Amino acid sequence: MRVLICFVVAFASLQTLDCLDTRALYSRLNFFDIDLLKYSAENKNGNVMVSPASIKSTLAMLLEGATGETADEIRSALRLSSVKDDLREQLNLYLKALHSNSTETVLENANAIFVSNKLRLKKDYETNLRYVYFSEVVPVNFGNNGVVAQQINAWVNGKTKGLIPSIVDQAQINASTEMIVTNALYFKGSWMQAFNPKFTRPACFYNKGVCHNVAMMELQTDVQYAYVDNLRAHAVELPYAGKRYSMILLVPIERDGCAALIRDLPFMSLPQISDLLESTEVQLSLPKFTVDYNEDIIQALKSMRINALFSPSANLSGIFEGTTPYVSNLYHKVHMSVDEQGTVAAAASAAMVVPLINDGVELRVDRPFVFFIRDNKLGLVLFEGKIDEPTEYVEKPINYRVKTSRPFFGIF
Repeated sequence: MRVLICFVVAFASLQTLDCLDTRALYSRLNFFDIDLLKYSAENKNGNVMVSPASIKSTLAMLLEGATGETADEIRSALRLSSVKDDLREQLNLYLKALHSNSTETVLENANAIFVSNKLRLKKDYETNLRYVYFSEVVPVNFGNNGVVAQQINAWVNGKTKGLIPSIVDQAQINASTEMIVTNALYFKGSWMQAFNPKFTRPACFYNKGVCHNVAMMELQTDVQYAYVDNLRAHAVELPYAGKRYSMILLVPIERDGCAALIRDLPFMSLPQISDLLESTEVQLSLPKFTVDYNEDIIQALKSMRINALFSPSANLSGIFEGTTPYVSNLYHKVHMSVDEQGTVAAAASAAMVVPLINDGVELRVDRPFVFFIRDNKLGLVLFEGKIDEPTEYVEKPINYRVKTSRPFFGIF
């Protein structure tokens, strides 16, 4: 008996609660985010990107049907209340916050559970899925794995505006599959201060001592900036239009300092980093980057002490009538592209900061770095990751137009 979990996150280029108690709730939930980045990225080469918002959405739906040790481990990792009604209210508020549709930015979150038509969901569980977690419930015949895979992938493709066309293939589905829990999160934002494409140029990005020629964007403007001594890293905030959402970059002083930065992040929270930021004139060099990341994140969650959920002894007795499933896989797939317009849901070690006039700084992001995309109003972390491999610079071909015509003779 298997439950397959799928997360899908997409970005595309180019709500709203005011009480302090709610912001404090989100702040507690964000402890999970730093742990997730740490355990997802440690000992991994290349780009890593995860969406804690997407993963929390899916864990919330599983927690609703969990009891005993299984529920305790999920609740502890998410820092949620042990009182069921309070827990539901907390998660309902969180999921409501994952929707924003304005002229500046779009954020959309969607949940769906594809369940075997041979089984019956418990009535209370199905009701809470629909009205607390805003989830679709779709009965399917897992014996026809090709049709089911096509149906799920069509749902994912639609919810991510075509950026992620598929999340499962038919080989991952068989007649013993009982339920597939899916989440799709889509973000589209344009920079408040766009990078001018005319200034994008080839430049070195150093990874493990090797210079890689990447497409480096340039921007000089006033942004929120700080040097964070405890992390030995520079922090800069790049707001999206409307200022509701921002990308926060953390760039280590040492070229090979990204692993140490991620290791130390649990001791320096994102709100603490934000409190250090001050308006500063910055000449920023930032590489363009595109991430396509696909990972079964069970091991990362096990490192966060969520273990029972993934064993045959998992207690998910609140989901089905007459049978208890366990989770066999959690697939997380992310696409992200950062360029001059915005985000489409990336010499000497001590020479990172060069004084400019008017107390400004020059910040060259020419080494592996960490980023977060955050809801500034509520303090929610939507996406996070590390970039080791930005977009390579490709010289644009010069088109020479050769006009052909009949020969002519003239006297000058």
